[in-house]
Amino acid sequence: MKAELLKIADFLHNKNSGLKIEVIKIWRDKRSRVLLLSALFFNFIAWLIGVFINQRVEDKVIALHHNIYFGITLIGSAKQVYFIPALGFIIITLNLIFSHIAKEEKNFFIYVFAASSLLASIFIILGLSSIMLINFR
Repeated sequence: MKAELLKIADFLHNKNSGLKIEVIKIWRDKRSRVLLLSALFFNFIAWLIGVFINQRVEDKVIALHHNIYFGITLIGSAKQVYFIPALGFIIITLNLIFSHIAKEEKNFFIYVFAASSLLASIFIILGLSSIMLINFR
């Protein structure tokens, strides 16, 4: 039993050190570092917008989605706004994991995943801005 636990612990330790090396490789590259830091910065801005919406709302329900054809199509609690920045953070994390899985000699996939994280964060800010426009104009 102890030998099996030691094998599992050794396996996890080896995987952890390999992951640490890959994260250091991603972090040392200036372009990927700038893309990831800007994606995290925009995600932080999205969290601030979510807090602003949640503090400023006066009713218990707000409009979460508006369609030009049908009007307001989704109504919910103001706390549901926090799912949007959380989704952005999940996207950033998954893209880091995917860039670790799809490692190549060139950093092409690292750049693609980091740029998609940045674009996702920007679109999330646009979505939260539309929620602000719908509810507070």
